Amino acid sequence: MLCKLVFLISPIIFWIIYMQLHRVPSYFVSVIYTIVAIYYAFLNKDKIKKECFKIGQDYFVKGHLIVFCLIILVSTFPIGGYMAVPLIMPHSTEKADAVLVLASGATPTEDPNLATYQRVIHGAKLVKDGQAKHLYISTGYNKYYGFLEYEAVKKLTSMLDIPQDKITIFKSDEIVTTATEAQYAKKFFDSVGINKILLTTSNAHIYRSYRTFKKIGFEVLAAPSHTKESTVYADDNYSMFRAAMHEWIGLVWYILMGRI
Repeated sequence: MLCKLVFLISPIIFWIIYMQLHRVPSYFVSVIYTIVAIYYAFLNKDKIKKECFKIGQDYFVKGHLIVFCLIILVSTFPIGGYMAVPLIMPHSTEKADAVLVLASGATPTEDPNLATYQRVIHGAKLVKDGQAKHLYISTGYNKYYGFLEYEAVKKLTSMLDIPQDKITIFKSDEIVTTATEAQYAKKFFDSVGINKILLTTSNAHIYRSYRTFKKIGFEVLAAPSHTKESTVYADDNYSMFRAAMHEWIGLVWYILMGRI
């Protein structure tokens, strides 16, 4: 029974893990896994030496059928949007020393992606509305498309209707995860005497980010770019599911690691 269960759920577990991989390794892993999975699924049982693998072969195929159905389901309906609702925090109406936007990435055309656009525009609005005097934007340092996220964000900020001297973009190879983002921000803001911040990011990401920045010593005001009614917040339903799953997994991981 245990053997059947392992082979049934292994494709589901792999799919969940695969969704969390970065773009470049995901391409490589998907090719290798597909080759191995197809070979095993169609391998003659007489050639399989271990009894557990013989028993599990049929359940391995059934597991992939379940994954296929799940992909259709989460791609058709905004399940990811509803998964994100419990993680969305109310937007603060208080004033802060600064607005800090956590940017989210760029497209292959060196433009900000939808999440980055939503977050930066929302952060700029907070400055225009007088909730803070300066807009800080934290960008990642990974070169998935051969350029830095910083470059895409700078193109966007040049079009904002606020003075450029009120905008600062973080650019550092120390920024890799939300945790390292908080560490870099703390070091920077301590140097300029800022501690109370309006933290802006997307819906599901706001809770983990808020807890992470609060743990490191900031006085944090939540300023998400979405509300609990924003069950559609990405380009497609699958992207929303992937983002929501990333946050739930990340939340558990950060709790276990003592980061929040």
